[in-house]
Amino acid sequence: MSKTLIRNIGTMYSGDIYQPILNRDSLIIENGKIAAIGEGLAVPAGAEVIDAMGTTVMPGLLDSHCHVVLGEWTPRQTALGWIDNYVRAGVTGLVSAGETHIPGKPKDAAGQKAMATLSFKTYNNLRPSGMKVYAGAFILMADTTEEDFRELAELGITHTGEIGLGSANRVHNTKHMIDWGHKYGIKFLCHSGSTYLYGSAVMDPDTVVGLNPDVICHVTYADLSAETIERFFRDTGASIEFCRTQCPNLKNTVEVVNKARERNELHRLMLGNDAPSGLGVFPRGIWEMVCLLSGTAKLPPPQAVACATGNTARAIGLKDVGTLAEGKCADLIICDAPLGGTGDDAGASIAEGTVPGVSMVLIDGAVMHEGAAVNTAPPKRAAVRIRV
Repeated sequence: MSKTLIRNIGTMYSGDIYQPILNRDSLIIENGKIAAIGEGLAVPAGAEVIDAMGTTVMPGLLDSHCHVVLGEWTPRQTALGWIDNYVRAGVTGLVSAGETHIPGKPKDAAGQKAMATLSFKTYNNLRPSGMKVYAGAFILMADTTEEDFRELAELGITHTGEIGLGSANRVHNTKHMIDWGHKYGIKFLCHSGSTYLYGSAVMDPDTVVGLNPDVICHVTYADLSAETIERFFRDTGASIEFCRTQCPNLKNTVEVVNKARERNELHRLMLGNDAPSGLGVFPRGIWEMVCLLSGTAKLPPPQAVACATGNTARAIGLKDVGTLAEGKCADLIICDAPLGGTGDDAGASIAEGTVPGVSMVLIDGAVMHEGAAVNTAPPKRAAVRIRV
């Protein structure tokens, strides 16, 4: 049985938007799961010890909007090996929003179901740099049947790709599919706004509200008005997603955060990259969104982090990740203010809009990155492993 004690934690972010700080200084990991969270926990027999050196521990970041294809290949960028950079930045889970960039993308439900099945099964067998890829995001086509959703759910697929990437993208030919999928526990993501890039449909506010999906994607793009944002909160029950790749409108970002505060619905906010795409690959994009919500929209850092962790897990239906609690997977970041920064710790850095320095990343309790920073600045203080 593998055991690890992380001690001397300065601040612990829970990932829970409504209880975002845990006043504890240590946690124990057993066989990849969090076994205990407490104060001054003793070293278990045979355990490895990680000294957090008074820095911040939080759940690994979840990217709520990723267009994976197969392995670490992204045809839109003709790139390979990009996932390792995400892990080094502290992203431990990628949620597929549709494996849509495959050359010769199928145009019927049978082809899309085959693509979703292939992607889901390959990522179950492959964990690039330890990354958890939640793939198999079926793209809705006009000939989709209820049986398709039943088969996808039996495989273990939890959500669809963005409505708007396939031929089923209007209320009259899609709403009944959402009803079908919900019967089998499948969540629905929906594109919003203009096309942005080749291959997606315009999803106007009336259509999005009429569909009432589980997640409305990239709502802070420049062409969504304050009235539309109000409608999305008032007239749907959807989670509201910010995305880095779409160069989020700062005014709309503040509008969305303020609306969520006003309605006491901060749990509806979630963060994604919308990448890899024709616009790029952004290993620290989720961090940048966390810092935007805190530094510009004045959301306290622990809650901004929750938007990139627990909120996403809840919206997509990921049961064992996203928050620090006993029994959850030990997917963790240890970080601090960046070297040379004005902040005293990671929280102060985030509040200023500055990405912290990551010193260690664990996935299922295994250290996947430590030491020299690659996609963040080096931290002022770095966690160290101690053999006892």
